[in-house]
Amino acid sequence: MGMCVMASACFAAGSWFEWIIQPSSWGVILQVALGLGFVIFVHELGHFLVAKACGVKCEKFFLGFDVGGMKLASFKWGETEYGIGALPLGGYVKMLGQDDNPAAAAEEAHRARAAMASGDLPPEPTSGPHPAWDPRSYPAQSVPERMAIISAGVIMNVIFAVLMASWALGLGVREMTCELSSVRPGGAAWRSGLRTGDHITAIGGRKDPIFTDLRNGVTLGDVAKGVEFTIHRPADDSTRTVTLRPDTDLGVPTVGVTSPFSVTLPADLADGLPGAAGKAVPPLEAGDTIRGVDGTPVKTYAELITALSRQPYKAAQLSVERRGKAGQAAEKLMVTLPPQAVRTTGLVMTAGPIKAVQDDSPAAAAGLKPGDTITAIDGEPVGDPLAVDQRLRGKAGTKVKLTLDRAGTAVDVEIEPRAVNWIEDPRWPSSPVSLSAIGAAIGVDATVAAIEVGSPAAQAGIQPGERVVRVSFIEPGKQEAAADAGLELSAKSPSWPYVASVLQQVREGTKLAIEVESLADGCGLVFEHVYEIVGAGSFFDALSRGSREAFENLSLVYRFLHKLTSNQISPRLLGGPIEIAKQAGKSAEEGFSHFLLFLTMLSANLAVVNFLPIPVLDGGHMVFLVYEWIRGKPPSEKVVAVLSYLGLALILSLMMFVFGLDLGLIPRR
Repeated sequence: MGMCVMASACFAAGSWFEWIIQPSSWGVILQVALGLGFVIFVHELGHFLVAKACGVKCEKFFLGFDVGGMKLASFKWGETEYGIGALPLGGYVKMLGQDDNPAAAAEEAHRARAAMASGDLPPEPTSGPHPAWDPRSYPAQSVPERMAIISAGVIMNVIFAVLMASWALGLGVREMTCELSSVRPGGAAWRSGLRTGDHITAIGGRKDPIFTDLRNGVTLGDVAKGVEFTIHRPADDSTRTVTLRPDTDLGVPTVGVTSPFSVTLPADLADGLPGAAGKAVPPLEAGDTIRGVDGTPVKTYAELITALSRQPYKAAQLSVERRGKAGQAAEKLMVTLPPQAVRTTGLVMTAGPIKAVQDDSPAAAAGLKPGDTITAIDGEPVGDPLAVDQRLRGKAGTKVKLTLDRAGTAVDVEIEPRAVNWIEDPRWPSSPVSLSAIGAAIGVDATVAAIEVGSPAAQAGIQPGERVVRVSFIEPGKQEAAADAGLELSAKSPSWPYVASVLQQVREGTKLAIEVESLADGCGLVFEHVYEIVGAGSFFDALSRGSREAFENLSLVYRFLHKLTSNQISPRLLGGPIEIAKQAGKSAEEGFSHFLLFLTMLSANLAVVNFLPIPVLDGGHMVFLVYEWIRGKPPSEKVVAVLSYLGLALILSLMMFVFGLDLGLIPRR
């Protein structure tokens, strides 16, 4: 019997429903159904083939469960009924004398023992632990034979995983590279000085990683000891090794980096968004590639950001290459990109204490510490904490006096801000605001410190001292925000820098609803991610790479379970059948090779989970067989029944939990 439990991301239920009813999605749905069904089929086929080889009578071979006799289709060939059950949560092979239901085990034993007397099968003498059993029943087989039958499903899943991974890598897989487009202020990567354009060349000894390796390495790495990264910085052609200790404040270990961007605008570029750069002259189009800024050639996203940061308040002249139509050469043109106006509400929030200090930064050299609060800059008030970094950038290369509140004592320090030509992304929940010019990150409290005269906040009547507890974005043409569009501001929920960042990306005409209680860098463009084709050069290379990929997937599942049981990661990262189907759909949309790798992961997952030592799973049966092999007799039927009930209760509880996560009945954070 197979059951799938896996770690995965989460879709919004509404978007999933809209996707599933579109006719264009039906081909992907069919592909997913066939793929998932085949993984289960392979597992049960292993049990079936080895059972037949041992002479065991297999009464049923089903994909899905025919609970209460409900089935979609079935037929009988020889002595076995083959079919598809109405409940699509796994599959099973029913062997004579075997029943995973503890309540039916005694009845099944009586039926199998009586089969020979009834004339259903020819009488044959038998020996072994159950001489009264029908010789073709599962319990009548020797312990090694039963071990082979039980383990065959897992072994077939491992073989299947190797073959699927080898096939995928033989075809070539389009994967995101391990370059960084930005880092989260205050995060582990930020604290170690990583920045836009850095290329991760090794993670924990694994060389030439892809971005998936980065996610897996961090999520399943050692949070206490940290994960070793080798970093190459193309800007100065330097390489260094750092140990990053993942943060866990977001519910899952992270180091705070974003995936790599190219200099090509994506195919789904949307009109009306700041990222569409609709005010550029002439307008930019989806698929355009930026080749230069103000006469300076650019090849990478980091070079583009560096070039645009030189004159952030002036229009930029972009050298653009536009894809030609079928049979036509690419077109080259010049585009004027005006500076993007920063959207503000007029709310000046309260600057909080320093959350983190970057290694080898001006702040570290000046002795700034987490917990310090900046109260003045060159004798002037701090003002809007979101504008502090721009003030400091304007003083790059000169001495600046910062007045700090350190545990109630005023301290003056001198610091020399540095020039900044990279991005530190505030679009993370609970993110502080980065003072990248000095290498510090400060918290921003949602309590209003001041209101700008004539601003939208002043017109709305918001007063200093009030605290923003919730914001909602109302799309153009609508009177109120969607039910799931609000952001709560609290210690664990999105921070004000996050809200200010989201404000820069909403459509023109969007309104902001703010609930109070009394008490932006960038070029305005969005880009495609950077990908590379990961593949094998020959059949044997594909088989070697596929084997490595499959066994890495097996290792990942074991590491995930270890992290889960040791309380290092949240069980809310689990996903059930609905989530598995969603992830399969995403993989199918990304291409056939990605779908094959998804099946590799799922098959490895099924192998590991089914072999856990839990009664009613294959691993539980194996534990009982090992006991019988050592003691020379099977365990007591009462003990088996009690343990099986406990195992069944555990599995059903887990399935209810993951279904609750899948359906949104249990929040994932």
